[in-house]
Amino acid sequence: MKNVELFLNHIEKVFGDNYQIKRIESKDGGPPVHLFIYRDLPETGLMTFITYGLSEVDHSEWINGKPELILTLETNDLSWGYAMAGLVTERRGIKRFSYGDLFTSDEPVSDDSEMAGFFVFSPSGLDKESQKIVTEGKPIFLAGMYPIYREEVQLYNQIGLKEFWFMEGFELYNPRRKNLASNKQD
Repeated sequence: MKNVELFLNHIEKVFGDNYQIKRIESKDGGPPVHLFIYRDLPETGLMTFITYGLSEVDHSEWINGKPELILTLETNDLSWGYAMAGLVTERRGIKRFSYGDLFTSDEPVSDDSEMAGFFVFSPSGLDKESQKIVTEGKPIFLAGMYPIYREEVQLYNQIGLKEFWFMEGFELYNPRRKNLASNKQD
């Protein structure tokens, strides 16, 4: 069985088969990225986006497995998923997409939020078995993407991922949450 079939079987087992799939052509001339879009998952009002295409390339630091990305937010705006897939097409093979990595831009990701980037961490609500997809080569691990305000990057770098994650006001599914950088006094 091909890795894409193994991946598809796994996500359908974990998340179901009620998704839309969008194909995004690669900017690097490599294989396309596929974006799986689940509405009202894991609950009503949430959208979950999952990529396939990042694991189709190699990175020197991917020794025990390769990532694919998952993002869950309170939104109806597909821009979030397309932005995540766009990062894959632009930066796969270059960036690790490992826990703690940051990806920001000058412009907001979506019209429904001022957030201008993402950071990578463990996918919320998934046990280790659901995060790991056994393939014919290295396994694929789902890595969670979480939106971040541009102004929060300095705070994030200062206090670290763990403290940022547990900060009062951090709402992992809310793309319109309060900007945590505006709370922190130096």
